[in-house]
Amino acid sequence: MRLRHIEVFHAIMRTGSLSKAAELLCVSQPAVSKVLAHAERSVGLTLFNRVHGRLQPTREAELLFCETQKLQANLDSIRDLARNLALRPEGHLRVGCLPSLGLSLIPPAVQAFRAAYPRVSLRIQTRHTEELLNALLTRELDLGVALNPPARPGIASAELGRTPVVCVGPRDDHAAGRPLTLQEFVEGEWISIGNVDPLGEMIGNALEALGLDAPMPTVEAQTWHVARALAARGIGHALLDELTAKSGAEAVSVRPIAPPLSIGVFALWRDGGMTSQAGNAFVDVLRARLAP
Repeated sequence: MRLRHIEVFHAIMRTGSLSKAAELLCVSQPAVSKVLAHAERSVGLTLFNRVHGRLQPTREAELLFCETQKLQANLDSIRDLARNLALRPEGHLRVGCLPSLGLSLIPPAVQAFRAAYPRVSLRIQTRHTEELLNALLTRELDLGVALNPPARPGIASAELGRTPVVCVGPRDDHAAGRPLTLQEFVEGEWISIGNVDPLGEMIGNALEALGLDAPMPTVEAQTWHVARALAARGIGHALLDELTAKSGAEAVSVRPIAPPLSIGVFALWRDGGMTSQAGNAFVDVLRARLAP
């Protein structure tokens, strides 16, 4: 007997009729009759006699029912497990992120995720963008989180939200809160983060689009948190994403940029779709954290 035969047979034994079995299985009565007939042919037994318009199980059917009850209980357990996994994922999730996001976006996201999905264990790694992409391709990571990552064959991505680019300076900056133009930024003492990562490249493109020929920076840091720490000490101003700007230990001033700039926060995974229910749940948590 096939599983479908057993499912229909068990439903008929439980309900006592074809019509009620069909209701239980959410199918038509002719479909139940057809499966029952096929089951009887496949095993070479008559499972039910028709007596005065009612189904009467044979002795063979009663013996089979004792065994199929065990199988049906196991199938019900499997369905319950699948339902619970959809609602409450289990297992292990390997998440990689940029170092700056590991100190800003990821900790509160992990806290919210663990509260909702306590049976999923997490491994968090911080890597730069190219390393994240390579780790996803080699299956070292299940999920990556980065800012404006470049397109890479074999990697799928989805924008979760955007974070503004802001100007970071010392805490006692007298102009704190006042919007800063990019021209004002490059005319003062400024800290560069280079142009080899997506944020640095975006800032360079914005300066070029405005026709600004920026002088040499006071310092080139290439690490966002180093740039933030230097700005906190008054060595110069730095352009950073707002998540990084608000995540360091040292107090800083944060000024908006005019015209405004923003950069996308993306989830990354191997092409072909996210296969982990836990991964999809973590992406949803990140998206909620970034919602306006």
